[in-house]
Amino acid sequence: MSQGKKPNPLSENKIPLLTHHSSRAKTIWSIGGGKGGTGKTFISACLGIELANLNQEVVLIDADLGGPNLHTFLGMKEAPLDLGHFITNKVNGLDETALATPYPYLKLVKGTENLLFAANLNYYKKLKLIRHIKGFENKRVIVDIGTGAAYNTVDFFILSNPGVIVINPEPTSIENAYYFLKSCIVRIFKLYIDYYQIQDFIKNIAEQIHDTSKSVYSFLNEIISRDRTYAQVFFTALKHFRPTLIINKARDEKDLLLGESMIKVVQKYLVIDLDFLGIIPFDEKVHLSLKEKKPFLEIYPDSAIAQAIKEITQKLLQLSPDNAT
Repeated sequence: MSQGKKPNPLSENKIPLLTHHSSRAKTIWSIGGGKGGTGKTFISACLGIELANLNQEVVLIDADLGGPNLHTFLGMKEAPLDLGHFITNKVNGLDETALATPYPYLKLVKGTENLLFAANLNYYKKLKLIRHIKGFENKRVIVDIGTGAAYNTVDFFILSNPGVIVINPEPTSIENAYYFLKSCIVRIFKLYIDYYQIQDFIKNIAEQIHDTSKSVYSFLNEIISRDRTYAQVFFTALKHFRPTLIINKARDEKDLLLGESMIKVVQKYLVIDLDFLGIIPFDEKVHLSLKEKKPFLEIYPDSAIAQAIKEITQKLLQLSPDNAT
């Protein structure tokens, strides 16, 4: 192992899944959750509609490869083209699958329901998809990703600037979100380890990062004791990974304290900053809007949810690379 100065892969732009940091004009928000049912797709649709209402061009991409339904939240039905046509090379560019929506500034790349292998998208197809996502002319791209901690889901999340994790005020949702964020960190570390080809250096301590009882903090301390230069590389990686948090289906003000508590836990054990965007109140009318097949914000523009979406959108815009409003 060389003792000389080691390059920073972020500056060299050589890790395909992490190169978004160098593209400051593009805003990509990936909306994820550690488990199903948190409302991430509903929030993806609402954010897209709110941006469109602000006259900002935005593309919504349904990358939930296991069960896409983002189109339903927009009141749309079947479409001639979807993500599957791009994955199977029936169209050359992802932008060719972008459909017009009822909102002039909003386009949708509909998810596919016809590919049995879609949930196991291979590495090279995934890289191609990520390259095309970053290649959209639109400055705003929102990606609704699947649940769980599979590499495909995690890779779409770490692509973001910033990523948005959606939880409900339930113990299982919070726990799953924590382990999802840890999975993202493990994935980032693996990309760095592979890039530097330091598998031999790290193999004796790599297993502990996968151990749910071990913290990222303890892992980094072990790295520091072995090589401070590599430790700085891992700290740099974490500095660039700054996800955000939304608590959905909140029922009272105590849920606001829950968000603050999670921020502290994540800082302590995962060694990352988590920006709390706010809470979205529980509302039975969300289910009614789905039954009517109309976007919630269109039917209830003056609701508490609509106001929360407006505030969260503004916070996200402030956190975005171009800091545009």
